[in-house]
Amino acid sequence: MGSFFVEVMDWGLHIRLQGNLPIEQRDELARRMEHWCAAFALQARPWSSLIEFDRFEADGFRPERVVELMRLARTCGHQRSAIVLTEWRWASTLADAMIAAGTDDQVRIFVQPDGFASPCESALDWTLRGGAAAFASRAA
Repeated sequence: MGSFFVEVMDWGLHIRLQGNLPIEQRDELARRMEHWCAAFALQARPWSSLIEFDRFEADGFRPERVVELMRLARTCGHQRSAIVLTEWRWASTLADAMIAAGTDDQVRIFVQPDGFASPCESALDWTLRGGAAAFASRAA
């Protein structure tokens, strides 16, 4: 079973998805994201996101839903996003979704390299300490 965590920060959203998330949990997260996008739009201020996928799995993954959310976020003032993953397979899938959404200019995707052993426990640690390798694609 999986879980997700969302924290609203002064700069935007910090989202962490972990494990195997059933469709119900993903739908709940999407509804929350729509709510936060609207809240940021009402504040009329730019915002960013940090999204971490830790051993993420999703049966019946719907890239079209990710595309919808990214387009909505852009219209609500979203300026940039860092996505950090532990699986190359999802990096490719998400890169394709970002390109389809037309948000590849806003998104940077990082993948924790194989064999990377470090006390890094968050995406920020990975990127600040150089423990993440940028995904080589148009979206990266």
